[in-house]
Amino acid sequence: MLAMLAVHNGEYKPEMLDKLIQSKDETGDLARTLDVMARQVKFRDGQLKLLRTVIPIGVALSAEKDFDRLLETVVVKAQEITNADAGTLYLAEENTLRFMIVRNESLKLAMGGTTGIEMTFNPISLYKEDGLENRTNVASYVALTHQRVNIPDAYEADGFDFMGTKEFDKRTGYRSKSFLAVPLENINKELIGVIQLINAKNPETGEIIPFGADDVLESLILMASAALDGYIREQKLRLEIKKLRIEIDETRRAHQVADITNTPYFQELKSKVDTFRAKKSDFNKDK
Repeated sequence: MLAMLAVHNGEYKPEMLDKLIQSKDETGDLARTLDVMARQVKFRDGQLKLLRTVIPIGVALSAEKDFDRLLETVVVKAQEITNADAGTLYLAEENTLRFMIVRNESLKLAMGGTTGIEMTFNPISLYKEDGLENRTNVASYVALTHQRVNIPDAYEADGFDFMGTKEFDKRTGYRSKSFLAVPLENINKELIGVIQLINAKNPETGEIIPFGADDVLESLILMASAALDGYIREQKLRLEIKKLRIEIDETRRAHQVADITNTPYFQELKSKVDTFRAKKSDFNKDK
């Protein structure tokens, strides 16, 4: 009965029927049938959720022409999907990660994007002064390895330096706990940036919990990467076209000057000027 109610509420978990499924009698047959049905329902609900959420996001991202708003939308939607309290988006620039969007709901903090608030955080270097890779920072580790990082509690994590995070917490009274950092890549697996989410919350209790696997988030990452890559490529193409136009204009201007200077009229005028300058020079010498 509880399992059927859970199926109805979308809260079914296979372990609810573990004991009954082992039974060899009719009760076991019924439990196994219910388990199959429940799994199918859960899969269907998951697919419907995916479609209902992903399609509108995909349309919004592909239609967005404002780069700042595009970056902001990626973070906002990622927070909504994972119920994350905070989110940061970095873009890869040479050997650094540049802070582009920073949002924290609890602290009412929003920087970058359409906020008009200037980013105050310095870029994260991917390499240390000695040339070694900076793998102690979560975001730079993700950027260097192209692997995602999921940390249940930053204060108990091994292998990463969270001193900056702890100092931020001490200064603001915040408690950074669960982290999820994911690389954003183009179709050629080249790094575009990194999105980092902090403090996933239980929707019912508000308790900070670890980040879980989510098909909707996976789809968002793919769509966001494609949208960002498309925008960046378009801007590079525009710059190349602009540069080409400048070069064409300079070449055309040079040809036009050459055409003018090679005319008989210009050559005759130049000869008169040279003669005048020579006479002026001789006059100055006689004086």
